[in-house]
Amino acid sequence: MLQFFRNGLTSYFATALLGLLIASFALWGIGGDILGGAGSKVAEIGDDKLTLNEYAREFQNKFSEIQQQSNGEVTREMVIDQGLSRKWVADLVQGKAFAHAAHSLGVRVTDAQLREFIISVESFQDTLGEFSLATFESLAGYRGYTSGEFEEILRKDLERQYLMTSLVSAISVPNAVEKIFIKFLNEERAAEILTIPAFSIANISEPNESDLEQYYSNNRANYMAPEYRDIRFITLSIKNFVGDITVTDAEIDEAMGAAAKESVENEKRNFEQLLFDDKEAADKAYTDLSAGKTFNEIITATGSTIEDATVIGNAHQDALDLYGSSAADSIFAADQGAYTAPVETDFGWRIFNITKISAPTATKANLRQEAEDHLKTEKAIDLLYTKSELINDELAAGGSLADIAGNLNLKLNVALNIDAKGYNSKGDRLPNIPSDPIFLASAFETLEGDEPLLEEMGDGEYFLVVVDSIAEVALRPFEEIRTSVYDMWMADTRKRLAREQANEILTKAQDGESLADLATTDGGMGYTSVTLARNDQTEKVTRALQDSIFQLDIGRARIMPAADNNGFVIIKLVSRNHPDAPMTAAQSAQLKQLLTQEYQQRTLSNYWRYLEVNLPVIINERAVNAVHDQLDSREQ
Repeated sequence: MLQFFRNGLTSYFATALLGLLIASFALWGIGGDILGGAGSKVAEIGDDKLTLNEYAREFQNKFSEIQQQSNGEVTREMVIDQGLSRKWVADLVQGKAFAHAAHSLGVRVTDAQLREFIISVESFQDTLGEFSLATFESLAGYRGYTSGEFEEILRKDLERQYLMTSLVSAISVPNAVEKIFIKFLNEERAAEILTIPAFSIANISEPNESDLEQYYSNNRANYMAPEYRDIRFITLSIKNFVGDITVTDAEIDEAMGAAAKESVENEKRNFEQLLFDDKEAADKAYTDLSAGKTFNEIITATGSTIEDATVIGNAHQDALDLYGSSAADSIFAADQGAYTAPVETDFGWRIFNITKISAPTATKANLRQEAEDHLKTEKAIDLLYTKSELINDELAAGGSLADIAGNLNLKLNVALNIDAKGYNSKGDRLPNIPSDPIFLASAFETLEGDEPLLEEMGDGEYFLVVVDSIAEVALRPFEEIRTSVYDMWMADTRKRLAREQANEILTKAQDGESLADLATTDGGMGYTSVTLARNDQTEKVTRALQDSIFQLDIGRARIMPAADNNGFVIIKLVSRNHPDAPMTAAQSAQLKQLLTQEYQQRTLSNYWRYLEVNLPVIINERAVNAVHDQLDSREQ
């Protein structure tokens, strides 16, 4: 059974099974009746429980992972508001419920089975594929467990997996089900399609002024002018200062030395390695190499393979982390094609054969230019910081924006009559408006008379902004937009008439007339007929039309908006056919996999519902919130 589970990790079945576990209640839901509201336990699962500490530890682990992935941008509040914390509780509860059921049914994992599983997990192995106790203990500690606690968690996980595997591994899809599904997939339908474009509707009576004014009044929301503002602002960025900064040749030479050192650190090496239990064996191999034996011959003699002995693309830091400082220094001191003397590492004695050196390439001129640019950027950052401190001093002294610009030799920008997107009333984007959305957001949150504040945008840029006037959202005068009102009135009238025409045709089509007979050459109507399979990928029609065709009964019709929003489309189903088109062996196998996965999911879902009611499962929302509050108070 253990071997079945391990091997299955690479199969679609295990992927789906693990996916079900990960999705947990996100797929299956949490019954509203299992939420409690008192007590000190996060959840009760039969006579088992989920403690506050267990949930707090899981929350911290999951939250840390998310913060690493998002570079710290995700906060606890965001995790809770988006429902991730609720899912983490659900995952823990469901895991315990299945583990409880497995134990109650006598499912057990022996010490030997647990050991076999642990040493086979790649995450617990070193670079040579051997189990590493240090790695195992490190991962356990990272998750907040002792080695013994981590082993028991893995034991329960295996017992749970044994149970779930036993529930679903024997599921097979009946041939009758497969045949019905193949028939469903291969179904073909013939349909008529008639398009009625609105733009082709002609002979519309011209509206009078009263018509247009009524339309303008009924659609006031479409004719509102946005809020406009007059603002003044100062921006500071590195590019404002870097052009005026000079650096000396001595500074550049010093920076080039540091860059050269960094270039060496970025060098990467491919090598082969020999591992020995003791120095005596390593020295003998070194003597054999010196006597003319090849590295590959000795690799083979040790019972290893060239593939297992090969390491590709290791930087100095990589080698330092894997083998220690002595080995790393030896690897990066040796020439390409040479081998090192025996070096002692944490896991025995090693000899390394350097097969390739990949060093960053750069000309001296390029390095010099890069060093100069880097120095200028660093000095510009220092100057930017100094200017920002001076600005804060000016603000503290009550200085106006004009005073700050004059005293610190900064440009005072003006933008008149702009909206929240940086456009003026003519629809032109003002070129001097910063592109960072933080700027305009601040400009439209600031009120007239507010004192300026030094605020930061992305990439270390700063700004100050004051609002001189605000023109509130207002209805545009009819006279100013009469042309637009006229165009919209005409467009809506064409659309209304196209819909009326489509309704008339639909009624006749439902009564038995064909769309081909109902189509006319007047008005730009378009007629076509199609025959489609349910799984058709030819894109003869849009996906929405194809879906509608396979929803209709024979002889029935339907109106749909045109994909380009220009009028309407009428579709009518003419016939259905089920051709005898057997699938290929590969297609049949894939279909069976998908159907089996669906059966497995439903089986596990039903079993979960059974456990939820009969254990029972009770989640304590107050305790969950208490954990969140406690973690938040610790951080503060």
